[in-house]
Amino acid sequence: MNGCFPKILYRIAVPSECDRIREALLSFYFPEELLTRSYLDETQTTIGPAEEHIQFALSFVHQGMVALAIEEDHGTIVGVTIARCVKPTTADELLALVPAAGTNGRWTEMVRLFAHLEQMGDVCGRFRSRRSYHVFVLAVEPHFRRRAIGQKLMEFQLARGKSLRFRVVSADFTCEVAARIGERMDMRCVSAISLNQYRNQAGEQRFVASGQNHIVSTYARYV
Repeated sequence: MNGCFPKILYRIAVPSECDRIREALLSFYFPEELLTRSYLDETQTTIGPAEEHIQFALSFVHQGMVALAIEEDHGTIVGVTIARCVKPTTADELLALVPAAGTNGRWTEMVRLFAHLEQMGDVCGRFRSRRSYHVFVLAVEPHFRRRAIGQKLMEFQLARGKSLRFRVVSADFTCEVAARIGERMDMRCVSAISLNQYRNQAGEQRFVASGQNHIVSTYARYV
């Protein structure tokens, strides 16, 4: 124990933990995540991720790009961060998934938005790098917030990206708290868009964010 707080262990997830990571994401990531909450579809009565979205996130466990914060006393996952390799061709590769995703409108529109964010951020082009270690999930269990766990997870991923010989680490942040973490880590904001102003290729508005939290920002830095 550290004072009145339990000790937190930071480490890379292993494939046998996928079910636990799924539970953590459904518990304290997706219910608050801006894109998931803002998706607009009158035909769907429930708010939540498509199964394809969950599987997409979990696929990076097998690539060694998922870092966990574990409360050691009980072995509980209290924080999750997920990264993926971004290249100059990533936006096109994401859009290539759309026909296969066509059976689920929610996932199709999410993939299109991911591709748009990649095009707007253009991290590889801006930093003249052939790839970037890109963090796209950062979540901490509500009862464990305000203890710098989110920042330590990002610092862990920064070191992870460097150990995998990436020259650039980047991240998409969907809330002001996360963006401030990026700033404290000397990451530079390279793109910021209002989700309410985004339109898909057909000119349709598929995401409507309520309240002040409606900005998706991309940050990056050399490592």
